[in-house]
Parts: sequence; C-alpha cells; structure tokens
Amino acid sequence: MKMEEFMEEGIKLSQDDEQRRRSKKRSDLVSKKLGELLLQGYKMLNSTCEKCDCILMQKKNEPYYCVGCQDSEIRSFDNEINLTLISKENQIVSENFNNLPSNFQKKVENKVNHQIAQNENETVNIIKDKINWATQQLKNSNILRYDIELLDYIKKCSETISAMNNVIN
Repeated sequence: MKMEEFMEEGIKLSQDDEQRRRSKKRSDLVSKKLGELLLQGYKMLNSTCEKCDCILMQKKNEPYYCVGCQDSEIRSFDNEINLTLISKENQIVSENFNNLPSNFQKKVENKVNHQIAQNENETVNIIKDKINWATQQLKNSNILRYDIELLDYIKKCSETISAMNNVIN
C-alpha cells in the first residue's frame, strides 16, 4: 500500500469515527429530551415521525410532538453539525478548485452560481411550505402555548426568507 493510500484510508476511518461520535451524541441528546418529556407528563406513542423516524410524544389533548424535528436544542445540534460538515467540504473543494486550469474554473463557477440560485429558490419554497404547515397547525390548535410556539416559528421562517432575499438580491 502506498503512503497516499494509507493516509486516505486513515482519514476515512477518522471521519467514520467522528460520524459515529456525532450520531451517538445526537442519540443521547434525543433520549435525554424524551426522558424529560416523560417526566413532564407526555406519553410515548407507538408511532414515529415520518421525517426523522423519532418516536412521537403527546401530552393529553395536545398535538403530537417530535423531539427530532421540533426540539430547538436538537435542531441547533443538527445545524451546528451541518455547518461544520459544510465548512470542511468547502475547504476541500477550494483546495481542489485552485488546482484546476482557469478556463475550467470559469465553467465550474458558472455552473455553481446557477446551482446556488436554484438551491436558494428551492430553500425559499421549502420554508414557505413550512409556514403553510405551521399556519394549518395554528388553525387547528386550541392550546395557547403551542400557538405561541407556532407563531414564533412562522416569524423565524419569515425572517429567514427575508434574509435570503437580501442575500440573493
């Protein structure tokens, strides 16, 4: 085995270990949150979230609650991990990009800019879908605490769209 192959294999194993640690940390955080909800009177349902496969919880006469999708600490953890991964990928791409011939760099830049515009539009549409979902939940809710959370969620989604539009334009 060549030294480069040995180094690449070591990096791959290190990344696998890092991913396992992140996954375990997230799983432990979800378990902790589920336990806290049980102590607060929530019951664990015999069904899982369609989006993230986390066990659904419910307090009497309240809508289902998914720790994996709705808990702010879990979402913050996920966002932090995603930002770290994106940063690492950007560093690798930048290093490799600088080694390309300049005419090829221009072609890549044009494709990337086009893809970024498409992704930004898709992201805005996804956020709008989430606002619509929250609005529907708000229409069907009679629980003040949940209503306040939904309104805050809608506000944050709207602010995100505004911020993205400022960046796009």
